Amino acid sequence: MTAGANPTAANDGGSGGTSGDFWRTYGTSLVPGAYSIAALIAWWMTKNSPGVATLELGTAIGLAALAIALPVLGFKIPNRQDYFGGLALILIGLFALWASRDLPGMRGFAFGPGTAPRGFAIILGGLGVLVAAIGIFTTGPNVERFAIRGPALIVASTFVFAASIRPLGLVFASFVSIVVSAFATTEVRWLETIIWAAVLTLFCSLLFPWGLNLPLQLWPNGFNPMQLFR
Repeated sequence: MTAGANPTAANDGGSGGTSGDFWRTYGTSLVPGAYSIAALIAWWMTKNSPGVATLELGTAIGLAALAIALPVLGFKIPNRQDYFGGLALILIGLFALWASRDLPGMRGFAFGPGTAPRGFAIILGGLGVLVAAIGIFTTGPNVERFAIRGPALIVASTFVFAASIRPLGLVFASFVSIVVSAFATTEVRWLETIIWAAVLTLFCSLLFPWGLNLPLQLWPNGFNPMQLFR
């Protein structure tokens, strides 16, 4: 009778067994609780930007209130997929705020280097709140199993690019990071991947140094590809 009144009470995602039961019961509170701790740490580390610190502290308080209210009220999340997806967007926005904390913001009507990152972070966090609210108040699909390979290799390709852009230059960093991201799928076709990586690398090499006039070096220090043709 209870399961018929609230289907999510009987089947709300997660795996079977004791660990699955624990996740179904406490996961909706543990995740915002952990995120609130991360927000508090970010707030404590933010010294030079009172506006960012205020947003981080407000996020921490809101997430902590959510983590406490759900088990106290005994509320079951009917749309866990949107709920956890919204919380993930909030976490990404929080990280973007923290990462841009030392960049100057607006000065009068002039945009500073930190204006755009903070603006996008706030928009992303607001969308996360909206998506999480949809997960709380609407019925939707359960959280399904997913493979970690794809997201892990996409993130790894970003770190490869960040670590290699200075010592190796834009050409090698772009090409290698695109090839690494291709490992995210088991259906990769290497000939097409190499061609696509070369095309994207050429596009980036023309866009950033020449089109946008950004001071990015194309090749490793001391390396000149024209010397190969002399």
